[in-house]
This record gives sequence, C-alpha cells and structure tokens, in this order.
Amino acid sequence: MLERTGFMPIPYLKKTSYTGSYQGMRFKMEKARSGDGESEKDVLRVTHWPEPFGYDATKEELKTRMDTSFDEEGIRKGIDWLNKEYGERYLAE
Repeated sequence: MLERTGFMPIPYLKKTSYTGSYQGMRFKMEKARSGDGESEKDVLRVTHWPEPFGYDATKEELKTRMDTSFDEEGIRKGIDWLNKEYGERYLAE
C-alpha cells in the first residue's frame, strides 16, 4: 500500500513531476492546468499505467488519470485513488 511518506511535497511538484512504481503499477504526479480559458487553475494530475514501460513509452490508452486540488489534500486524495486503482486493477490480474 502506498503511503504519504513516499511522495514529494507541493514545492517539489511545482517544479517537476514525480514518478514511481508499486508492484506492477507505475504512476506519475504532476502540476497541470485544467479548465477553459479564464477559469483555468492548477491541478494535481495523477496518472497510472501498467509496467514495464515508462510514461513516454506507454500507449495513451493504457494510462488512467485523475485531477485533484494542487495542495496537500490533493496529494492525499491522489494516493488514496492510486491505492484504490491498484486494488481494483492490479491485484485482480
């Protein structure tokens, strides 16, 4: 199970993305923009995909994403989502 202590803080994510893996699942957290034109805001985009390849070498259709708030609460929600997705998609295989 993924825990908060293994993830980078918001100041790190403001500058670059964070990638990792857990028992067959690879994941990425990054700052992104969401919305349309005037109402755009920063979000934390969390993506996971199956091993063995890295983000750039994996087909788009194998990636699953979710956006959440770009703050500490968003990191926690992202980790909870990754744990849920791991249980539903990777343990079942």
